[in-house]
This record gives sequence, structure tokens and C-alpha cells, in this order.
Amino acid sequence: MNIFAQIEALLFYFGEAIDIKKVAELLHISQEECDKAVGEWATALANDPARGITVLRKENKVQLVTKTELKSIGESIVKDEFREQLTPAALETLSLIAYLGPVPRATIDYVRGVNSSFTLRALVMRGLVERCDEKGLSFQYRVTEMFMKHMGLASLAELPEHNKYREILREFEAQLHATNTPAVPATPAVEAPPTEINPEEPA
Repeated sequence: MNIFAQIEALLFYFGEAIDIKKVAELLHISQEECDKAVGEWATALANDPARGITVLRKENKVQLVTKTELKSIGESIVKDEFREQLTPAALETLSLIAYLGPVPRATIDYVRGVNSSFTLRALVMRGLVERCDEKGLSFQYRVTEMFMKHMGLASLAELPEHNKYREILREFEAQLHATNTPAVPATPAVEAPPTEINPEEPA
């Protein structure tokens, strides 16, 4: 399989910066080969007017991003997101983070069964979700103080059936640890928490 295609698929899946060393490990190639391939692929993307994406590299981390000249497309999407109420997908993702956070994107994708990178980015920009320390391959996500304020919560433990869903998460993580199974199967097997919460309607 084409190495460029593999790198693109991997960076698309993560949706955020990942260490070049980790990319090499996941693709089973040397770090030198990976570094060279990423550089060549980045150059090819930058010089191809038919492609709207490029590779952002900062120190030892790489990330798939929109080309600078096309940033107006993303800006218009963000503006639309702010003008409108939260979508069902955003509410579902927000509920997962409120109940299970801090939680990696891989777990969010697992429960929802879809790539959640765009939805997470929108929630971060609204100030409802924030990234915290890295754990394993990716950042953790948690709700912000703004979310707590809008919901009228002194503690996340006040959410309906909070303990039930925390226990589900503990069992899920224990199962993954015991079987060494990736947290991203195609079909979700974890019950999602309720999505009735709406931070745009203060409690």
C-alpha cells in the first residue's frame, strides 16, 4: 500500500497532532523512513492545487490541516456553528465528555461509531470543551467551567445517573486493558449517556 495514503489515513483518523515517532511505529517503518515520507508527502500536497489539505509540522509532531488559502471555508463553518444551536451530534459528544471525561477521542469515536474530530473542534471553540493532558496516543477532553456554569452544576456528579456511566467506562477500560483490544472497533458496544443536557439553556 502507498506510504502516503497510509500516513494520510492515520493523520485523518487522529485529527490532532501526533508524534512522528508514533506514526513510524504504527506504520511499522523506521523513524527516518517516516520522516522522509512525511516531508515528501507534505511537499506534494502543498504543490497540488487540487488538494485542500496539507501537513502542519511543529517540532516532532505532525497534523493534517486545511491549506491557509482555504481557511475562509472553515471560518464560515465556524460562524454558522456559533449562530445555530448545538446539533444533535454536538449534544451527543458533549454528553459523552460530561459523563466520561476526561476521555480520549478514540473512546468518543468508539461510542458514537463515527469520527468526532470536527464536532470536538466546534465544542472547543464554543468554550464548552477543552483539551487536557495527553494519555497514550492522544489528548483527553473534558467539559469546561463555562459548561458547568451554564448547566448550573457544582459538580459533574450531579448529572443524572453519573455514577452508572462512570462505572460503564471503568468496565470498558478494564476490558480493553485485559484483552489489549484497540478502542476503535467499527460498531460501538458501550451504551451512550443521555443527551438531554443543553448548555445553551441555563439551568
